Amino acid sequence: MGDCTAEAFPMSDRYVHLAPERLSASDQDNLVTLARHLILRAGEIAAAGGLAFGPVDMAGFRPLPGELAAGAGKLPPLAHAPLAGIAPLPGEDWPAYLLRVFGLRGGSPFMHWLQSDLWAKTEPSAVGAGLRIAYVLDYGVPHDHVEIAMGQAYTDYDGSGFLWERLDLLAFRHDIGPHSPKKVWPKWIGAVEQNRMRAEVIYDAGNLVPNLIENGIARPDEIEGCPPAEIEALQRRFGPMPKAYRDFLALVGRRSGLLVDRAELWIHADQLDEVDRMARERIFGAPGPGDDPVPGDAIFIGARYGEHPWFVLSGARADSPVFRFDTDTGRVTQAGIGVWSWVEALIRDMRPEIRLRPAERETVDRLLAIASEVTERATAQPPTAAHPGGRAAAWTILVGGVLLAAGSLAWKLWLAP
Repeated sequence: MGDCTAEAFPMSDRYVHLAPERLSASDQDNLVTLARHLILRAGEIAAAGGLAFGPVDMAGFRPLPGELAAGAGKLPPLAHAPLAGIAPLPGEDWPAYLLRVFGLRGGSPFMHWLQSDLWAKTEPSAVGAGLRIAYVLDYGVPHDHVEIAMGQAYTDYDGSGFLWERLDLLAFRHDIGPHSPKKVWPKWIGAVEQNRMRAEVIYDAGNLVPNLIENGIARPDEIEGCPPAEIEALQRRFGPMPKAYRDFLALVGRRSGLLVDRAELWIHADQLDEVDRMARERIFGAPGPGDDPVPGDAIFIGARYGEHPWFVLSGARADSPVFRFDTDTGRVTQAGIGVWSWVEALIRDMRPEIRLRPAERETVDRLLAIASEVTERATAQPPTAAHPGGRAAAWTILVGGVLLAAGSLAWKLWLAP
């Protein structure tokens, strides 16, 4: 595989991105329609002169949406939307049309990501433009989209098999025409929802080990990570790994206390060769015609009793979703929005009671603070001759009710899936 160190692969954080301003169901449908049109008509578009790059506001572009006709010549990617069947209103100009059908404003990061003049020298094809649309729908606009368009930064928008699946297409070949879709992939989770889910993940490289120790899952002497040389050797065997997964290996890649029953969960570094062998034997052993359910850039990172392996997508990116291949049904599902959410699920399966999510902890802490304030008020009120203990008893009942509510909420949230 050659040198797979971080220095050999320019880093680009695919999860630091700009979520679209608006992404309704209609916007998504229209963007998919445009992306499919650009890819399936790529040959015709190239024959007509290709795509035009540069107009990132479309304010003065002519002809107007309602004036376009087949054979209109060299057009920006977004100008192909009416030709894709996304009808304009009578007299509608480009800014109004793009805002109505896609939720796009002139000069937005998406406009630059799709049709900046920088793409004319690096990736001017209609297929590339279609895949960039699919990438935005899944992840948002990369924070370094200018550097990517210049060819000075890395992203996998043009190499991920999953983006093709989002468009219900296989990798398109102009010489033999479009293909039929492969298997049904995991439910589409768009950029806005992914951003929200990532924000709720409890664990990261900075707090995993302290939490394992604090919650009695492992003693300090029971935790051992992989040294850098071992991780580099793994990358030479399996390919470049996302930084989040390399961080996981560096922390607990050899031992993790009671987090893992090694007979059940195969997630440590010395088990990865067997996981990879087993997974590829089960997945690629006898595929049906045109059936290749796991992408070629998959890196298998674990299995349960040797079945149903988990995998991430290869590449020197910051993170990757974690997917699970069901060896019984042949279905691929998403097991985690990223590596750390996958780790969180492993911990939750073992000890569902040990942590609340930040928002849940805030709610319980608020109830406990109310209970503390009520207690202070109760102790500050001396008994009267007429009601020697009535006021204190009432406060005590109120405190008990608040504490009961806090405890019930905490128990419910701890056991929630």
